[in-house]
Amino acid sequence: MFVSRFSNGVQSSQFPSPLGCVAGHQTPILRDIGEAIGKELRAAAINWNVAPVIEPITELTEPLDVSRRFGSKPETISNYTGAFIEGSHTAGVITCPTEALTTPLREAYRRTLDDVEVDEDFLDLVEQDLEPLRKLLTNGLLDCVMLSTTIFDFDDGERSKKCIRFVIDQFIRESLRFEGPVVTNCATLPLDSNICSVHAPLCALLCGSDMVCLPIEKDVRLSSINAIYAAVEADSAFRSAIKKSSDRVTALKSQYLSWPAALSSAPPDLARSLTAAHAPTALAAYHRSITCLQQGSSPLHSLPAGSVILLMTPTVPPLRAQVGPADPFEPLGRALSHHQPRVRHVPYTLSTGLTPTHMAFLERVGAVILVLACPSSALTEVQLELWTRVESVLAGIEEGSDRKVRRLVVSAGDVRDLFHADRLAKGWWGVACWDYTQGALEAVAEVISGEREAEGRLPLQMR
Repeated sequence: MFVSRFSNGVQSSQFPSPLGCVAGHQTPILRDIGEAIGKELRAAAINWNVAPVIEPITELTEPLDVSRRFGSKPETISNYTGAFIEGSHTAGVITCPTEALTTPLREAYRRTLDDVEVDEDFLDLVEQDLEPLRKLLTNGLLDCVMLSTTIFDFDDGERSKKCIRFVIDQFIRESLRFEGPVVTNCATLPLDSNICSVHAPLCALLCGSDMVCLPIEKDVRLSSINAIYAAVEADSAFRSAIKKSSDRVTALKSQYLSWPAALSSAPPDLARSLTAAHAPTALAAYHRSITCLQQGSSPLHSLPAGSVILLMTPTVPPLRAQVGPADPFEPLGRALSHHQPRVRHVPYTLSTGLTPTHMAFLERVGAVILVLACPSSALTEVQLELWTRVESVLAGIEEGSDRKVRRLVVSAGDVRDLFHADRLAKGWWGVACWDYTQGALEAVAEVISGEREAEGRLPLQMR
C-alpha cells in the first residue's frame, strides 16, 4: 500500500500489502498505516481514497489480486478494513471500499434471470460477502460503495442495466439501508461487455449510481462527459436524479473536507517530513508481515563460509512507478549481500526458464533461493514447472554424492503457489513476504539470512 508519487517528485512511504498486514496480526498497525497514507494523500492534495478492497480471496482470485485483499474470512476482512478506514478518517480522508458487492450480487441476479434456483447455500455465501459492508455501516465507517466494472459483464446490455438497478435499489438502498453515494467503475470495461465505453457512465447514472469513474482513454472520456451533459439537458427526471446524487456527495464531503483546507498551500518540505515520520511504522509493519511456512530458522543461518548462493528472481514489472533499477528484485540481492557476501543474482523469465548461466551456477552453489511472483493465473503453471525443473536439476547433482544443496523459496505474491505438489515437504524452506516492494524484500532478506525471526502468521487456510 502506498501513494504512488508526490507531485514534486518525492517518493512516498511504502507499507505492506493488505494481506501482509493481516499476516502481521495486529490491527493497530493497520490503523496507523491508514492514517499515514491519509496524511500523505492530503499532502498531495488528494482527499478521497478508492480503497480498501474488501472482496474475499477465493480460488478464482488472480495472483496479483491476492495480496491486495484482507483474506477469505468475513470477520478478518471486517476488522482490518475497519481499522484502515478509522485511520484514514483520522487523517481527514474519505474512503471508498471497492469490489465488495458486484461479484456475488451479479451472480445472484444472473441466476434470477435464468430461472436458476437460488439455494440456501448460495444465499449464505452472498451474506458472508456482504458481512464486511454491514459491519462497516453499523460502525459508521462506510463512506461510499463502489461497484466494479464486472457489473457490466453480461451478454446483453439491457441485462447490465437491470443488474445495476437491482444491486443499487434492492441491496444497497433497501437491504443495507445505505444512503451514501454509490460509485460505479467504468474505467476499464470487460472485453466482452455489450455496453460501449462511451455510454457506460451514462448508463450507470441512469440506473441509480451517484458517481462514476470515467474511462481511461481521453477521447472516450470526453465523449462520455458530453453524453451525460446531453442527457441532463434533455431529461428533467434525470436532472432531478443528478441533483439528489449531488446532495449525497456534498453531505459526505462536508464531514471531512473544507474549501479553506483544500486551497491552503502545504509546506514545501511536508512530503519528506511525512515519509521520515512514517518510516518506523512501515519498518515495524514489514517486519511483522514476514511469514515462515515451516518450523525452524533459515537454512542459510548455518551455511558453511564461502558457499555460493544463487538468487533466482522473476522478470516482472515493478509494482509502482519508480526511480532506480528496472529490476524490482535488485533490493533483495543488495540486502542479502550485506549478510551473505557470495550471493549471485541471476533473474529468470517465464518464457525462457533455466538458461546455461543458471545451470552453471546450480552445479557449484551451496544454496538456491527461488523467488516466485507470478503476474497472472495463466502463467502459474509455467512458474511451477520452473520450480520442478530446478528441483530435478538439484536432485541430479546430489545423486550419488554427499553434497546437499540448501533450498529456499520466497513467495513475493500469491502464497498459494507454495502449497502445490507438497514441494515444501520435499526439502524446500518457504517464506512469504506478500509483495516485492523494497520494504518487503529488505525485511525478508533479514529472515532468510537468519538475522531475524519471522513474526507473521499465515493469513489463509491452505489445503
